[in-house]
Amino acid sequence: MISLRIQEVCRKTGLTKKAIYFYIDQGLIMPDRNAENNYLDFSEADVDRLQIIALLRQYNVPVGAVEELFRYPSMTNFYLHRQLADLRAQLLRQLGLIRSLSTLLTELPPQYNVANLKEQVGRSTAATEADQSMLDLVCPDQDARMISIFIWSSFLNVPKSEYRLFLWGKITEQAQQELKGSLRYVARIIYALDSEQIENDARQRYHDSQAILKLQEESYGQLRQRIMKRLRHLADDPRDQAYWTLNYEKVTLPLVRFVNGPLGDLIAEYNSEYLIYLKNMQRLAASVRRELLEGAERDLYERLIRVLNGKLDLDQYPGLISFYTFEMGLYMILPLAKQRQLLEE
Repeated sequence: MISLRIQEVCRKTGLTKKAIYFYIDQGLIMPDRNAENNYLDFSEADVDRLQIIALLRQYNVPVGAVEELFRYPSMTNFYLHRQLADLRAQLLRQLGLIRSLSTLLTELPPQYNVANLKEQVGRSTAATEADQSMLDLVCPDQDARMISIFIWSSFLNVPKSEYRLFLWGKITEQAQQELKGSLRYVARIIYALDSEQIENDARQRYHDSQAILKLQEESYGQLRQRIMKRLRHLADDPRDQAYWTLNYEKVTLPLVRFVNGPLGDLIAEYNSEYLIYLKNMQRLAASVRRELLEGAERDLYERLIRVLNGKLDLDQYPGLISFYTFEMGLYMILPLAKQRQLLEE
């Protein structure tokens, strides 16, 4: 195995000795120490890792986030999207300051005393809609891409091809149009979560997606009962009812419309298994819906309508039946007060 001294590592990574020692202290790399001379011996893997760290630090990714990223490598897209959102927010604040100060300077006479600045106390430095438009022109957000990855993550692990890249571009383009509306609240919630919470949710959704994709008669009955059990839980649990009613207009309905809209056809082209999954899910939802509206569970449906203040439109949105069981977990993690704040801003 090739081992490198720190001088060579500095040359290959562009990092200073001080920076490398700092990353060692933070536990980001753990090079071996030569037993004979006590020098640090760096492997090629150490160099690769340091080069990645250097790249992330160029984008101002905090050291703590770099550490988490190596702990949750599958969350790379999430961390980079969140960092872009943070940088955009910082730049928007700077644009507001620059615009305000520039306007102030155009209004001041050539001879001006610092004591006279008292006249300007209370002057707004907040970003305006014009600042936001400038930011969007120079540096568009990538939230649509991030949300698309989260929603369809179970079906994106397929070989790359030119056609799939084309489809992905169409998917994110259409998602961007939706994001200008209510889906922006979904992005706020996702960015407020931590990596472990999102990864655990993604793992559970993948497991559920595979179960629905491979649906057999035996598992069909089990999944149907699982949905019904969750709906009974919703009817009895005031906490879940509070999340449901809070999320309904700004999170749940936009997501149900989004997933069941034209983009579903593009995802089915991206991965043909999605069409099988969708048909099986629709079959499950239709069966439960019939039971609620016309069958033995009519009392449960009426109780749900009552405790949810009518926020369960199964005629227009039959996908609501499965949403609570398979999708809503991610949107009930944050404390209720925090989530309410995000949805009211």
